[in-house]
Amino acid sequence: MISANQTLRDRLRFGTRAAQDALDRAQRRFDLSSRDGRGRFLRAQADTIATLRRADDGTLDAALVHALDLLAADLAVLGDDAPPVPRTPPATDDALARGYVWHGQRLALRMLARSLPDGADGTAYLLAPRDADAWRSLCADLETTSGYGALPDRVLTAANDWLALLETLCHDHARR
Repeated sequence: MISANQTLRDRLRFGTRAAQDALDRAQRRFDLSSRDGRGRFLRAQADTIATLRRADDGTLDAALVHALDLLAADLAVLGDDAPPVPRTPPATDDALARGYVWHGQRLALRMLARSLPDGADGTAYLLAPRDADAWRSLCADLETTSGYGALPDRVLTAANDWLALLETLCHDHARR
């Protein structure tokens, strides 16, 4: 959809669709109903969040620290005490892109969590509530920003690069 009045939120929604779909397919490689599959998925998430935190300018710090704490506890329950391994963040980066990817992934995880069996252990991270107020605030910022120009181009590139990195981390952990 192309419009002269396109906002940055519109541009991200349509411009990241292919990367989001690829990440969704990579995440669905994990069998979250099994301890092993859940553990590998959570390890991929821990590495992802550690990478996001490495790049973060403080905007998401509290949320990322909380997520890493939940992941460490879940992984310990599943017998994995290794620390997360942050990767090199994408060369093109932007706080708006990180926020868009973070909040979008929180929503996607809620959908994935539907496949968890009742009483499964190591699920606190997957079942943690998302920060709807922060998402609405980000959306308000994105909706008041034009979808055209240098800033939107950078944010879109950064969001797609982050999604591609997350997809790669999922594939790496799914193969182990």
